[in-house]
Amino acid sequence: MTQDKNRRVILTTRATGLPTPELFTIIEDSIPTIEDGQILLKNIYISADPGMKGWISKAKNYASVETGSTMSSFGVGVVIKSQNSNVNEGDYFVANTGWQDYSVITPDDPGTRKIDPSVGPLSAFLGVLGHSALTAYFGLLDIGQPSAGETVLVSTAAGSVGSAVGQIANIKGCRTIGITGGKEKSRLCTEEFGFDSAVDYKSTQDLEKELKDASPNGYDVYYDNVGGKTLDIVTGLMNQNGRIVICGTAATEEWLPPPTGMRLERQILISRLQIKGFILFDFRERYEDALSDIYQWFKNGKLNYKEDISDGLEKAPSALSGLYRGENTGRCLIRVNPDPTL
Repeated sequence: MTQDKNRRVILTTRATGLPTPELFTIIEDSIPTIEDGQILLKNIYISADPGMKGWISKAKNYASVETGSTMSSFGVGVVIKSQNSNVNEGDYFVANTGWQDYSVITPDDPGTRKIDPSVGPLSAFLGVLGHSALTAYFGLLDIGQPSAGETVLVSTAAGSVGSAVGQIANIKGCRTIGITGGKEKSRLCTEEFGFDSAVDYKSTQDLEKELKDASPNGYDVYYDNVGGKTLDIVTGLMNQNGRIVICGTAATEEWLPPPTGMRLERQILISRLQIKGFILFDFRERYEDALSDIYQWFKNGKLNYKEDISDGLEKAPSALSGLYRGENTGRCLIRVNPDPTL
């Protein structure tokens, strides 16, 4: 890549199932110019997120990437040009950068914020110091509303959101059980992320029995990142007045046509369950208050994290595909330019 060029990953075909690298192509064009009030970021890290399956699907979704457009994503970058009096070259920002080398940002865009590298590693601002922890924070505390002594169950518990959910639940005095896949991820849940126990769905033929054994007295809060058959099973194990937080639907490959499954109305009725979905952006007005708590917990050593970082913009499509196969351990990121803080 020459210095005056910008590589971008473009969505060429909408997904009909799980994302594959063939849905994307890389193009190269000029580095974008900026106007008054804008800044130009040289991106350092970009993310591959579970929600991206919905963004590129043909099914109705809360956000969508059009074919021919740069793939949307969160990213961390350094300011290399500024026409904004409040921003200096060398400042660092988290923003919706997209999968590209350079991004034009307006600092007051929703979800855009200046970050301080003294708080933690730049990459962590896309995970435990950023969107992953914020998703865990609002989903668990605002919707799950756990009380000390209650039992919280979390799916994809070794992932960036799930691991943060478990640790925040521990901070709030709850008992935590994680659902994850594989021995290593189970070990991470209990040894690194503080879960009281972990259930390995890949090693059991009877997930319901394993979950009953892990918590004979049932579950008060279920933070659901997968949906599907796991949700069907867990709904029947919830305690009266339990709360189910719907954060993701990773277990469902395709929504056209909509899949059919169990009818849960009876269990919801007799157990008086509350089931609610949410999108992180619903809470954007409260990000700073939440980050104040998150930064303090991180400083005090109460939030551990893992990252899975690939090098090179061209690795982004395969990193996303691998995410849905469970190949990553921790927050799935791509380093597109060298990190000057390392």
